[in-house]
Amino acid sequence: MRILSLLLAGTSALAPLTKPMGTPGRFVAVRSSSYDVEGGAESSAPYDIEEPAAEPAKDVAALKSKLFAACAAADRGFAASPADREEIEALLDELSPLSPTDEPTRGLAEGAADAPLRKCWRLVYTSASDVSTLAANPLASLGGIYQDARELPVVVNVIDSFPRCVSASPTRSLDVADDSPIRENISRRRLLANLPPDAASKLATTTRLRVQTRARPRSATRVGLSFERVGAEQLAILGQEVPDWLPKPKVDLPQIGLDVQRRIFNVGDDEDPRDAASNPAFFDVMYLDDELLVIKQGSPGGMFAAVAVDELAKGY
Repeated sequence: MRILSLLLAGTSALAPLTKPMGTPGRFVAVRSSSYDVEGGAESSAPYDIEEPAAEPAKDVAALKSKLFAACAAADRGFAASPADREEIEALLDELSPLSPTDEPTRGLAEGAADAPLRKCWRLVYTSASDVSTLAANPLASLGGIYQDARELPVVVNVIDSFPRCVSASPTRSLDVADDSPIRENISRRRLLANLPPDAASKLATTTRLRVQTRARPRSATRVGLSFERVGAEQLAILGQEVPDWLPKPKVDLPQIGLDVQRRIFNVGDDEDPRDAASNPAFFDVMYLDDELLVIKQGSPGGMFAAVAVDELAKGY
């Protein structure tokens, strides 16, 4: 009998190291561990460990499809309700950890041809107040808004605008007690936007504003900016392309010396103030692939989402 017990114990010890648990067809690892038994002795026996199931991979393409649809419905954020913003920024938060680009600022300082940021990006969404307030102008509508980074380290922010309508009659004075003139004025301003494309193109008058900055990497994902120049040009007048010889006014912005910047941003002599944490002229890259860029700017804050395009729009 003693011999039979030993044989049975040996057979148990040679049991398979995996076995089905819970859900049919699912196997978990069986590992051994030493533990105390009665009488102070130590024994080693197998026990079951059910490994936590891995989270299913998120579908980036599906997330981006939802994002683009939501951005279009909210007019790039200019017509977004609080609920719209919550939905869009929740999608941006989901995308951010899925970015396939580990070092978005690679090659930025040298203007490398393979730098990940080296593209022309067209805005599809923003929550930044310095841009969204531009849409409140009652006399002009916004066209394309771009971040042109094709000539790194130079990055040019481009904003196209055009009048809301062409009105042949002067604006009527407004009677506070009667809002019908207000409605009439609004309808005049929206006239051009509601015309068929062929007719609207014959009346298109487009102005392009350019703000030139110089970018420098502060970290693998943070881009610092120095503002250099502001310029404006007329792209089209009543559907006609403006000739190249027409003046394109530009204003060079005053550059503050590094010593003054050190005092402004309260950094030591051995630190470059352009890279100081207290310097708000930067943006962080939250997501970047070949077609989508998501950034969060330092000051005044806000998110931007942009898609890659080949060229700036002609504007006429």
